This record gives sequence, C-alpha cells and structure tokens, in this order.
Amino acid sequence: MIKYYKIFVSCLTLLISLNIVDAKEIIKTHHIRESALDSTKVKEIKNNKGIGIGPIKKLRLEAIDNKLANEGKDIFSDKCSACHSLDAEVEGPALRKITNQMRPEYIMNYLLNTTQMQKKDPQLKVLIKKYNGEFMPDLELNEHQARALLEYFRSEAK
Repeated sequence: MIKYYKIFVSCLTLLISLNIVDAKEIIKTHHIRESALDSTKVKEIKNNKGIGIGPIKKLRLEAIDNKLANEGKDIFSDKCSACHSLDAEVEGPALRKITNQMRPEYIMNYLLNTTQMQKKDPQLKVLIKKYNGEFMPDLELNEHQARALLEYFRSEAK
C-alpha cells in the first residue's frame, strides 16, 4: 500500500508541476496532508506557476517571426542537435511538441537558467532520471538566442 501511495504522490507532484492540477484542490478533495507532498515542492510549484526559475516572468507571443526562427534553427543545429532532434529521442527528448507541452516562459527560463532549474525543478528532475541522469549542459545562451530557439520550436510545432 505504501508503494502505491508513493507512486500516487510522485505522479501528483508531476501533475502539479505541469500546472495540470491545482495542489490546494487535490489536497482538499482527497484529504492528503500537504506534508505528504513535501510542502517545499508544493510551495515552489505554486510560486513558479509553470514558468520555471529564471528571469522571464511573462512573455507575450505574437505571430511567428520567421527571421528569428531561422536564427533559432541555426542555434539548434550548432548547440542542440547532438542530443536532440525534433521527432526522435536521441540523448534527450524530441522537441517538436515542446511548445505544446510547456509554457514559453518555462522554455526560455530553462534555456537561460539550465543548471539551477535542473537542480530545483521537480519536472526536470523526473525528466533527467528518464534520460539516465544526464544533465543538459548550460549552453550559455543570451536572451535573444533563447528567444530565437523558442521561435524555432514554435515554427516547427505540430
């Protein structure tokens, strides 16, 4: 029974981090002690609201900027393609659908603050375990480069 409870709590923590469920509502309706979810994780998840940890707090997206997307494609080829592709898992996850799965602020913050997010973000900790515990290296991108990658991912999303 304890094994299933731990699995449930792990899944619940992941769903909260993805902003799919509201932690307070789950705790209230399922009579779960907040301490069972590790209250520091719940608090951190509530505070970052699915935007990750980093300088980008709000990002307004407009129509795709093709020039910026082309810059992003070049950056992807140079810095990302050794471990990622758009459609196949290589050393890391396929990225074509990333903009459908993550908020743009989260993607930008991950690209700009890679090391800290990998150490602190519960969602990334799960992903790192899935890929043999390998951390993504800090690509040392500036905000313009991270935005260009985001635009490239948006232009390739299906």
